[in-house]
Amino acid sequence: MEEIIFCGDDVLVYNFDDRVKIFYPPDPIPPLEDPDRAVLDAIRSPIGSKPISELVDAASNVVIAFDDMCVPLPHSRKKDPRAIAARAVVAELENAGVKKENITFICARGLHRRCKPQELRMILGSDIVKEFKDRILHHNPTDPGNLVKIGETPSGHVVEINKVAAEADLLIYLNITFTPMNGGWKSFIIGLGSYSTIRASHIPEVTGKGHLMDPERSMLHKIIWEMGQVLKERVNVFTVESVVNNDFYSGLLGRLWRPLKGQSSRIRKILLKLMGKSPKFLKRIVRRKYRANYAPIGFFAGDPEEAHKETLKLVEKQMLVRVDQQFDVVIFGLPNLCPYSVGTELNPVLLHTTIFGYLVNMYKGKPPLKRGGVLVVANPAEKVFDLEQHPSYAELYYKILPNITKMEDLENYEKEFLEREDLMQKFVQRYAYHPIHAIIAYYWGAMGRKHAGRTIIAGAKSEDVLKRLGLEDAKDLDDAIRKAKEYAGEDASIAYLFMPPLFIADLSASI
Repeated sequence: MEEIIFCGDDVLVYNFDDRVKIFYPPDPIPPLEDPDRAVLDAIRSPIGSKPISELVDAASNVVIAFDDMCVPLPHSRKKDPRAIAARAVVAELENAGVKKENITFICARGLHRRCKPQELRMILGSDIVKEFKDRILHHNPTDPGNLVKIGETPSGHVVEINKVAAEADLLIYLNITFTPMNGGWKSFIIGLGSYSTIRASHIPEVTGKGHLMDPERSMLHKIIWEMGQVLKERVNVFTVESVVNNDFYSGLLGRLWRPLKGQSSRIRKILLKLMGKSPKFLKRIVRRKYRANYAPIGFFAGDPEEAHKETLKLVEKQMLVRVDQQFDVVIFGLPNLCPYSVGTELNPVLLHTTIFGYLVNMYKGKPPLKRGGVLVVANPAEKVFDLEQHPSYAELYYKILPNITKMEDLENYEKEFLEREDLMQKFVQRYAYHPIHAIIAYYWGAMGRKHAGRTIIAGAKSEDVLKRLGLEDAKDLDDAIRKAKEYAGEDASIAYLFMPPLFIADLSASI
């Protein structure tokens, strides 16, 4: 059956063998008719918490933390739900008598780069940015003067968070729970945490356990939730969580990119081929400028744990797809999109993160790929680095990866990256990711590297990238599937998981 498959900045039509089972994302849930009303209702009738009006008074200092530009992916052409929530929260605070000068916004970026001005306007709304521009901060997870230790978990994990946030009379968080991995205490602990606090849940011993999109079984979430209990005992917190639908396809491009689902279109195939012949720089511009139709489908406010339970129910309703078995071979099409490459390119380290950290982990219960199975990914795997955003990524790729034999060896280089003043200045003053983020991002692929027996890249352009990341080459998808069958057998079970938009393969019933 002919079907669309994304491959870097190209979108192809491929004729899959009838034995290949194809799984599609669910249809988008209709958006809220009145999101302004919905968020106000959530704030005024919170879950497991008093409303904001009863948590503050005229003398209160309030911090409003918010997710950075990594979600949603790609950004939406619709008004961001965090902007809707920010305006509603500020209005509630003002109604309670809180002075504007006592309200501070903090971008809870963890180890991520600073938001650019246009990104802040997208996230919070132009009116909020204009009104509070001198009171919008970016968290720094490695500046001792910016941090305060608030306790330790029973397991001995230190909980350090942003000092301004910890000392507020009320800490409010505005988030988008884009996948089951996001939201809840993860927003607070990772977004506002110190490097050591973040690291505790992001090392290979933890990420290698998998279940990153299955919080009930995730060691990562277990550690973060323990930290959240410590935070809750020391700081007054209130969350406003939002969920968006998966309406990825918008405009003319969206009509071209939608799945065929057995309805072959000669005109679409011709147009996609013509687009594929366009210059590389033009395709990159199209990808960077593309905006989805994501729109809010729910808001939940109050206690971070109790509100998040309701959030997850809606996220799973939008994202779960029942998959009835594990497969010998799983195929993904991978566009040059990653949460950490917003506005730039998918470098080789981020390719590793996206394949082994995200794609392999998009499941609940069991992975759709059998342990030791073959992963086939369509992507050009190009050797390209943006030295404004990812200077430490380039150093990791060129200077460190050739000298290590296993992922855990990277721990020996963490201290070196932390002490690199040149890289730190780019993080603090410009738009670079924290130096250590390159290593953390590589750790993110621990489970996928162990789980997949072989990983074949269809259409790769760089032999060096394949060699350095331990990937196998195939000239195209035909060649990749042929090689996969050589390894897994001619009768191998094969699945194609059609993304984007993202979905969660639900194999929980088979555990």
